[in-house]
Amino acid sequence: MDLLSSYESWPAQDAHGHEKLTFPAAIFMWATVLIPYLGLAAILFFIPWLRPTWTDVALFSIVYLFIGFGVTIGYHRMLAHKSFTSYTWIEGFWMVLGCMAMQGPPISWTATHRRHHQTSDHEGDPHSPHLDGNGIRGVAAGLWHAHTGWLMKPRKQDVERSVKDLVANPTIRFVDKYYFGWLALSVIVSFGLGLLVHRTIAGGLAMIVYLVVLRIGLMHHATWSVNSICHFFGYRSFQSGDESRNNPVIAAISLGEGWHNNHHAFPTSARHGLKWYEFDPSYVMIAFMERVGLAWDVRRPSAGALEAKKLQTS
Repeated sequence: MDLLSSYESWPAQDAHGHEKLTFPAAIFMWATVLIPYLGLAAILFFIPWLRPTWTDVALFSIVYLFIGFGVTIGYHRMLAHKSFTSYTWIEGFWMVLGCMAMQGPPISWTATHRRHHQTSDHEGDPHSPHLDGNGIRGVAAGLWHAHTGWLMKPRKQDVERSVKDLVANPTIRFVDKYYFGWLALSVIVSFGLGLLVHRTIAGGLAMIVYLVVLRIGLMHHATWSVNSICHFFGYRSFQSGDESRNNPVIAAISLGEGWHNNHHAFPTSARHGLKWYEFDPSYVMIAFMERVGLAWDVRRPSAGALEAKKLQTS
């Protein structure tokens, strides 16, 4: 799965859907898979040695929040599902932050996600945990595939047909084309913040560990857990036609994306946490944008729609 190439340079596919990856593209794909695990290792080995200050922790939290919003608000709710409308510069802002998450250019990300919704937990779903057989081995294989393994498989055929609306937008094409530039910018800014705060080269390098390696590690696993854990563990509130689940733990680390059954029941809703206790930080930001005039046409399910899909429990 080549999630690192811009739309204009997607690799060709043969009749069986196998991508003809170039060597550089394969290297970057492996980096996408390995960096999140290096990020987890950084927590265990490097963070105690680096001794982060409270300023480092605050910067990490802010960067994690806003670059995370780039994925949850920009890529997911804005591009993939058109849950709200905004100004071009606001859309560009969220997309650039989404690129900095290193989860792939916006058009590739959206194409894969839309295919997931079209075939969720059925044949053709790029990352369902339910298509690898039964029993312990089948469950383990399915969870591994949904969490990480799917990234090393060929892209599904004809996914580009799902993103013709994005390809026609010059702003989206521009952000998508310069994906690697936005990634490089995230590293440069992180190093600059380290220099500003600590006034040493070592401080700048340490900030790259915090704001790039560690942040990518945690954020990727949060996103991947929605694909794997939230299709296996949690509770269901609505009919959705698949095995999606609401998981409070994953919702907390994924900025509201873990209310996954709600999302699959109402894919175009800007709000995923549909009950008072289902906190959804991404929706809070969208609602704030709406309040100050930076977003409009914010889509939410009606009371009738909620009642119609509500699962009856004894």
